Amino acid sequence: MNDRHEAAIKAWRTRRHKSAFIKAHAAAAASKAALEAYCTEQGWKVAFFEGATGAPRTGIVDAVAFRIAHGKADVLEVRLIQLKGGKAGVSGREIARLKQATAQANIKWWIAAFDGESLHIIPEDQGPLKGRFQMG
Repeated sequence: MNDRHEAAIKAWRTRRHKSAFIKAHAAAAASKAALEAYCTEQGWKVAFFEGATGAPRTGIVDAVAFRIAHGKADVLEVRLIQLKGGKAGVSGREIARLKQATAQANIKWWIAAFDGESLHIIPEDQGPLKGRFQMG
């Protein structure tokens, strides 16, 4: 075999085997899809925290699941989630950080009223903000 042929075979073998980067992204996508399916099946809504490009954040909380408690129309159940995929393990430090994030969660209320033109937000901690977000 000539050098060009051997180089082509080597390049083909390299492309054929997924890189660690590709495997990690595939595992993350699979984990995200599995979590979303589980949450839907169990009556939870889920929101993922990602950057504008879809890349995961660096914080401990990757997602939040929430639902209205069964039989309690005014009680919200919330779960802070760190998403793991592939062969990723869980460390004691990560568990401690997630527990700390739960203890430090900051929950406030808002009222959002849309009058046909503007969205009016009344936050618990700031007072009314009139006409802040206009439609059209």
